[in-house]
Amino acid sequence: MNQLLFREKLTPPIWGWVALTGFCLMLAVSVSAVFGDLIALIVFIFLVLVFIFLGFKFSPVIKVDNEFLYANKAKLPLRIINKATPMSISETTKIRGINADPKCFSATSPLINTSIRIDFKDKDDPHTYWLLSTRKPEELSRVLTQKL
Repeated sequence: MNQLLFREKLTPPIWGWVALTGFCLMLAVSVSAVFGDLIALIVFIFLVLVFIFLGFKFSPVIKVDNEFLYANKAKLPLRIINKATPMSISETTKIRGINADPKCFSATSPLINTSIRIDFKDKDDPHTYWLLSTRKPEELSRVLTQKL
């Protein structure tokens, strides 16, 4: 069995949860004008629970075990990785924007400002590199570099 070396679930940041709660509150206030406060409270609680469920259920996961790097369902064998470069906020903005490579495999989130670039050699893979959003680029880079 493969040992899990790194795992990160990329849930929305705190400000995202606050914004969603505010959105649910606005909807509940609108409902209260028509149906009353009790129904509005039920709608608010229901919507908050739905968004929490969706936020955790559908958040991407990055994992590394002894053989592969996983980005959701995509996987990259560790043996072909040449370099893992942590990207700062400004570097991530540039590589997702003006310096973007249309051939790269990109598993990025607009809610996460840092990333890691993973260069590899595989003649059968059409991608030039992988770009993954992560809140822990240095830690992921360290784990991948140890396996090189």
